[in-house]
Amino acid sequence: MLFSQIVSQPTPMAAPVVETGQQRLKGRLVLDELPVEIVVEIATNLDFEGFGSMLCVSSFMRCILQKYWRYILSSIIEREFTPVGLFFRAFETGEVTGVGNRSAREWLGRLTGVGGGRDGRDREMDRIINFCRGVKLWEAEFQRFRFYDCDVGEMRLMNGRERERFRRGLFIWDWFARVHHAGRQTRRTTEPVAFMRRFSTTELHELNDVWETVWAAVGREVCPSVTAVMEVIGDRSLAEGIGWGDGEENRQILGTVMKLGPGNLLRLLVGGRGEDWGGGGGWLGGLGVSLGEIEDTTEALSMAVLSVRHEREKMMGMERSPFPVEGFPGRYGGVLDHETEESEELRVVHGADGGREGPYSGRYIRGSGIFLMGGVRVGRLVAGTD
Repeated sequence: MLFSQIVSQPTPMAAPVVETGQQRLKGRLVLDELPVEIVVEIATNLDFEGFGSMLCVSSFMRCILQKYWRYILSSIIEREFTPVGLFFRAFETGEVTGVGNRSAREWLGRLTGVGGGRDGRDREMDRIINFCRGVKLWEAEFQRFRFYDCDVGEMRLMNGRERERFRRGLFIWDWFARVHHAGRQTRRTTEPVAFMRRFSTTELHELNDVWETVWAAVGREVCPSVTAVMEVIGDRSLAEGIGWGDGEENRQILGTVMKLGPGNLLRLLVGGRGEDWGGGGGWLGGLGVSLGEIEDTTEALSMAVLSVRHEREKMMGMERSPFPVEGFPGRYGGVLDHETEESEELRVVHGADGGREGPYSGRYIRGSGIFLMGGVRVGRLVAGTD
């Protein structure tokens, strides 16, 4: 009764009030009016996407974030781009011995451009932001590749543990590609197998999953075999003009394309959709890569991982590897959680056996980028070509 009486009473109409912009802002919280230290503290608690959006708020805000970007991004990287040591090994050019336990802030302080004025500071910030964007895009696309052959009901988003395992595999691959697949070998460059020995069997298991899953995606979306194309169009003669060889020839072509590394492959798999990679250099020219640049080294990652795994199996007297070597992409294992708790516990058991142990079967020609296993060179774009 009382409520009905209250709401039924007539309310005098007030004249509309037109506020000026200054009146609307009065008494409200405005980012540009906050103390700098508060703005920086807010930025450090944002996720990476939020930090990117905050950079675009205003020129004043961008000026603050550019000045303190190392402090801000170090917090974001330690939350979203772990493992931090491998993140920066992949980001930096060239090989540095050991991964170490530096914090993100210590790593950022070592970057070139420190004290180089505003232009140098902006270039370094833009470089690392672009690298972070690439990692985020890889995370999103890898889920599509990883569950490609699964039934609809089995497709899902990777959880936090799985995303970190994926990033670890991605960073190791990128680091390896910069050293052994980019034609930058020097007299101080470690051999491919010695490079892989520093990582544990668990880490190599994750790397193998990332590598095999992306290899399958490249074979499906970039360089499909003649047989794969024929299954779609049903015309053998037409398929031979579209496909990239069959059998061993296709495998060698894929091995060569995989040497382009995560950055260029991401452009082919994602950025290249619908783009015209025409011109004299084809899609390689579109990437700014010449045929000679990727043919002057051979695909060494597959054999290096396999050699280290076999080496450890022999040393431990095991009849087979604790983790599957093939079968990716599948529903379990690799970067994904294993199906059973017993298999998951193997990650811990074999998670600390990295190091420079033992000889290995094979021969590496120092400085040439060529890894020989049984005298067979692998990874040429044109089969049978030296």
